[in-house]
Amino acid sequence: MKIKWMMKIISLLLCFIFINIFLTGCWSQRELGDISMVTSIGVDKIPNEDAYLFTFQIIIPSQVSPVKGGGGEQAPVTIISQKGKTLFEAIRGASQKAPNQLFFPHARLFVFSEDVAKDGLGDFWDMLERDHEIRPLTTIFITKGSKAKTILTIMTPIEKMPSDSLLEESKLAEKRLAFTTRVDIDDTIKAIATPGKEPFMGGVEMIGNSQAAQADNIKQAEPKAIIKANAIALFYGEKLQGWLKDGSARGLLWVLGKVKSTVMNVPCKNKEDFINVEILNSKAQIHPQIKNGRPKMQVTIDTEASIGETSCFIDLTDSEEIVRIQERVGKQIKKEADEAIHIAQKYKSDVFGFGTIIYRSYPGEWKKWESSWKDHFKEMEVEVKANVYIRRSGLRNKPLQNK
Repeated sequence: MKIKWMMKIISLLLCFIFINIFLTGCWSQRELGDISMVTSIGVDKIPNEDAYLFTFQIIIPSQVSPVKGGGGEQAPVTIISQKGKTLFEAIRGASQKAPNQLFFPHARLFVFSEDVAKDGLGDFWDMLERDHEIRPLTTIFITKGSKAKTILTIMTPIEKMPSDSLLEESKLAEKRLAFTTRVDIDDTIKAIATPGKEPFMGGVEMIGNSQAAQADNIKQAEPKAIIKANAIALFYGEKLQGWLKDGSARGLLWVLGKVKSTVMNVPCKNKEDFINVEILNSKAQIHPQIKNGRPKMQVTIDTEASIGETSCFIDLTDSEEIVRIQERVGKQIKKEADEAIHIAQKYKSDVFGFGTIIYRSYPGEWKKWESSWKDHFKEMEVEVKANVYIRRSGLRNKPLQNK
């Protein structure tokens, strides 16, 4: 028995030794001091040249470290710009300007200027999909009216990292206002590869003085320049066609069932004061039809809401008043959805994926329409119906305003 137990122990020890020989830890590890960690990448056009200006936003570890002694007057990031015909070429060129090798797995943002997007982003998809260091979940933004480099150099007083600030701003705008949405590399490539669907991306713009796009911007109580995520860029293929902004941007999200929460104002009976309604959640259903040999879409939007605030007297115990508010909110939702559809049809940009729905529901008809789908989409009849259900009215059913 003792010999058998000894043999088992020896066998286990040999197994542990054998495993330790081949498990050598993180064979590809890189120390923080040996890399320049890129957080964001911007792309701008160079006038009169067949090349792009690539901007790499790089973390300065000592300025973002939570350890005592870290941080200071220096900006938490630095910028390296490099001209190149391709991203791969620019990365190699920028490596000569950085003290260490550029490291991309932690990049969270890819920002294209409006001019680059109008010319087409087809040159970038292969690199973004092929390179193992660039994550497919990296968020893409299109700048509206300013350069990508400018967007990446504006410091904000609350978030140390400009990329974190922009992401949080877009997250809040998407979650609380529904005026934009975040789209990553993977979402965009899937949209391009899907029959009958065009890509769309979040839009950002600078508000204020572009000269304030520097670290001094955070030393003032009221920054001279801020970045707002308040639009959605419409594409046809690889090229930017136009924009949805504010209500029309929210209209796109209504149709897609992606409005998580937002606030809407509807007029009171006197048409001077307003009732503030908070949207709690929404969902949408799209039903395709063939009418007189042409495609037609029926969109039904179901929304739950609550009363947030009133500036006029209204008896919320009266069911007829609640019905009137629901109808007014429903009309506004329908108006925004119709506006988004109208603008998308103007640019022949089927960002709703109506073509995909036809492809799945009527494959025979799709074969006839596929080559000219953009024209069918432009002329398509889309019927929108919005149903609103107010679930809560708050703690007071009768406002303090004098009836």
